[in-house]
Amino acid sequence: MERKLKWNLAAFCCVLLLASCICGCTDRSGTPLPPQRIREKGYSLLLPNEPGWVIVARDQNQLALSKRGEGPDETFAIQSTLIQLPTFTSREDLTRYIKERQTKASDLQRFTVMVFDIVPEQHRGIDCAKSYFVAEDRAAVKRTKRMGSMIFEALSLACPHPKFETIGVEVVYSHRYYPEQKDPAFTEKAIRIMNSLEFDNP
Repeated sequence: MERKLKWNLAAFCCVLLLASCICGCTDRSGTPLPPQRIREKGYSLLLPNEPGWVIVARDQNQLALSKRGEGPDETFAIQSTLIQLPTFTSREDLTRYIKERQTKASDLQRFTVMVFDIVPEQHRGIDCAKSYFVAEDRAAVKRTKRMGSMIFEALSLACPHPKFETIGVEVVYSHRYYPEQKDPAFTEKAIRIMNSLEFDNP
């Protein structure tokens, strides 16, 4: 598994681009309802019970889905990515590593970070790291000619695989919107997706 893995060291940056480029996607076939568990190499996720989600990228290392919001410029995205991890001696070391990784992956010329919190998190008995990110997106790709920045909000969970500690899975749920379009159920939806993460044999 490790030999074939092409390490993605900028998953946070990739999901930012995904949320900005939804209109350029060619695969417009929706995911089935009721939602079905999507199985990737070594893990699986259960998608939200909502219409409109489409798979826009999928290979052995990552899965990316997007969904249009009610506004023409508004987008939601889900991304799961395999990442390389060093061996950790504590969950604090893991949390520190994920924070440094996500900080380096953020495009500070495009985004003005408003909130970035990361804390240790237990998931199915595994030490993980959960982060919450809110930023002003000054260069969002839009369908309309509306001026002004948009808000990018993301919640992520990063966990080492229980059978391969140097391989991790990072799941990110994000929403890009104008301030008046903020989703009050964002955290609830994101946590539901994170809680659906299960680890399988590769």
